[in-house]
Amino acid sequence: MVRRAVSAIREFTKLEASGGILLIGAAILALAIQNSPASWLYDSLLSTPVAIKIGALEIHKPLLLWINDGLMAIFFLLVGLEIKRELVEGE
Repeated sequence: MVRRAVSAIREFTKLEASGGILLIGAAILALAIQNSPASWLYDSLLSTPVAIKIGALEIHKPLLLWINDGLMAIFFLLVGLEIKRELVEGE
């Protein structure tokens, strides 16, 4: 049963649309939770303070800001890689 699940996940990740499907599913789940009576759980999760300390350097931000900053960095990295691919391959 575990092999079948792993095989199904591998096949799903090979699909070109798998990222979009996961993104839409996560957005629908977030909207459903935020508009339910349990929205306080979602709000408290996103406002959870997260700190990183390296020597004298400390950064304290809520989880929401870490997510936004991290996802924006990944987004622009992928856009840059896509532009580079377009320029190199000429498609």
